[in-house]
Amino acid sequence: MFDWEEICDTYMGTAPVKGESLIGSQVKLKWLRENMLPLGEDPTEEQLHAHCRAYILGLIGGVLMLDKTGNKVHLMYLPFFTNLRRTRRYSWGSACLAMLYRELSRSTDAKAKTMGGCTSLLQSWAWYHMPYIAPLSRQQPSYPVVCKWSGGKVLNFRNVPHNNLVVYRSMIDHIQVDQVMDKMHSLEFDFIILNFNKNFLITMTYCSLNGIRTRTLRHQSR
Repeated sequence: MFDWEEICDTYMGTAPVKGESLIGSQVKLKWLRENMLPLGEDPTEEQLHAHCRAYILGLIGGVLMLDKTGNKVHLMYLPFFTNLRRTRRYSWGSACLAMLYRELSRSTDAKAKTMGGCTSLLQSWAWYHMPYIAPLSRQQPSYPVVCKWSGGKVLNFRNVPHNNLVVYRSMIDHIQVDQVMDKMHSLEFDFIILNFNKNFLITMTYCSLNGIRTRTLRHQSR
């Protein structure tokens, strides 16, 4: 039996209250955001690592590997952040895709009402490869392609369904060959996994249909 409060205190320098912010082996993302250690002008290495672990945990629970609730993250990931130099070598892109595929499989159940996983990745992929269900955007595609539908632009759903599951299903059921973009190799998404405030490493994991690859950049702050 794991003592999750002790694990949080060890790796993040603070612990949630059991029964309030700590539900079983999951911690609420709201607590995580509110209790990430604030970093001063000259943080110690221990404070820097604790802040980084909390940031990565929030990134996993809020972006990469969401559960169906979307407001909690499992603490089983924390032990993987013991050695942050080793953490950046893990294939986070593969894990992200594997969870998304599992959630897609589960959502095929007629009784399923929601799904977890990186649905923003799925939505961007669908909008890029099936433009007929995508909102109109004046912004040209850039890297990453998801930027086409971001940046605070108001999306125009004039010719596509908006929050209408029945119509979406009907359009996909009657999809035509010429309605799918044959550019399966060109779509890539990047996720910044580690982000330190001073001398830090940025690990980018690219999830694409060509495979998963990771690139690490070393940045020196001025």
